[in-house]
Amino acid sequence: MVIVIIVVFLIIIAYDVQGFIRKKERASAVIIYLVLMGISLVVSVLLASGKRPSSPAQWIEAALKMVGVVK
Repeated sequence: MVIVIIVVFLIIIAYDVQGFIRKKERASAVIIYLVLMGISLVVSVLLASGKRPSSPAQWIEAALKMVGVVK
């Protein structure tokens, strides 16, 4: 199932990047698109493998613990 998700994402990205090249979009638009697609791919793979991705609140708490603000 995970391989199917990755293949679908690669097909979508290849199709969209061709459109970006034809329209001569700015590099920042392409970079933002690739970052969002990468995040979507990671979340989809995690969900397909039965693992829930951690919430942003957990990321913030971990960062605060690492800095030493929260114990």
